[in-house]
Amino acid sequence: MKQVQQALSGLDIPVYAGIWRPTASGQNPPAQYAVYATTTTEDVHLDDTVVSLKTFVYLSLWSDGDPTDTATRIRSAMYSAGFIMVEETDMGYNQPAYDSATRQYNLHWTWCLRIGAKAEDGDNP
Repeated sequence: MKQVQQALSGLDIPVYAGIWRPTASGQNPPAQYAVYATTTTEDVHLDDTVVSLKTFVYLSLWSDGDPTDTATRIRSAMYSAGFIMVEETDMGYNQPAYDSATRQYNLHWTWCLRIGAKAEDGDNP
């Protein structure tokens, strides 16, 4: 989703849609990176016409080290881009969760963005 890529473009970490995938030149994940997926649903209707859409963004930060500073920058970037936080979880107790399988810490967010739906004639109500 273009809005997520734009919101997070100022971070100094890679951001991937879907999942991180190894390449021929990079078999190991970056020391810190984010991945996201989106779901869009109709939000508001007027006279049986959709006038706004809600997009949920499921964003995960993976990090070899403490992700606290990057998480703060992600929050700031997403809020600045007009996203609303639905939830944030680190699945740990008083610290970011550590995934022993990947040997990385991870944080997960659900964000929401509301946008106007385009009418059939191309107008944006």
